[in-house]
Amino acid sequence: MSRENIRAWSFVVSKAMQTLRVQEMMAPSDSTAGTRSASIVFADNDRLVLEAIGELLRSKGYEVHLAQDGLEALRLIREVRPTFVILDVVMPKVDGSRLCWMIRQDPVLRETPVIAFSSLGAQDFRHFSELSADAYVAKGEISIAFQNILRAMSHLQAKGRTEIAGGIFGYDETQPREIIAEMLMEIRHYATMLTALGPGTIELDADGRILRISVGACEIVGRSETQLVGEPLLSLCPLNDREALLHLLSELMNASEPKRCRATLQFGEREIPVLLCSIQEGGHCTGVLLIMESKGEEVNAPG
Repeated sequence: MSRENIRAWSFVVSKAMQTLRVQEMMAPSDSTAGTRSASIVFADNDRLVLEAIGELLRSKGYEVHLAQDGLEALRLIREVRPTFVILDVVMPKVDGSRLCWMIRQDPVLRETPVIAFSSLGAQDFRHFSELSADAYVAKGEISIAFQNILRAMSHLQAKGRTEIAGGIFGYDETQPREIIAEMLMEIRHYATMLTALGPGTIELDADGRILRISVGACEIVGRSETQLVGEPLLSLCPLNDREALLHLLSELMNASEPKRCRATLQFGEREIPVLLCSIQEGGHCTGVLLIMESKGEEVNAPG
């Protein structure tokens, strides 16, 4: 974080703390009593909001783990098994909707209370059919948003996950923004387009980890999406193929302009011809798109 951002973050936290102290003097009862040992995974791609809210939560005694994208949040949720998950909806790598869906698919994590924390208007949530949050908090002025987060957690403690009525905080103050709805439609179009490319597609981040995988690719690999997201592509291939694949991915990741290449990779008992394409944004590679060109042939198939 730059010095300028540190100063901005310190100022925001300081102002929010002053506001909260005044509010606590006026209403001394602590609605979060009894939750001091609770753990939270908080995910938001806005670093200033992430650090400010995280610091305020820690000031209330919570154990807080921060993530700036959905993939890091998923790793932390699996590792920490937190009391609460607070997540932004529009995030890099894995958005809040898919992250929420993956939590609900996991038998260990599925009962974890999830709070959606977003600047989206209430009408925009229709674009996220997989979002099954238990409470919704609107972004806004830090101290107000923080108080609404505390209210949402208190609501979930008192009512449980099944009581969504009354679990919506701050949206009466937000204004609809058409540009966000248009952006969400583009994101959905992109995700739909990926599923139409070949028998299967896999999107990787700059570290070679799986961000998105189509149903066809899951069938070929023999594992579910929730099992595969966050896994390195290398883990799906035989040990003797990994060095060559690592070299190929490194070449694509270091490319200064869009680059593609073909290879044959072994997934399970099948050898699959694939097309690998570097994804270029802002003059550097941010990931790789792997397109399976056929379902391939069985390795050492009995004759």
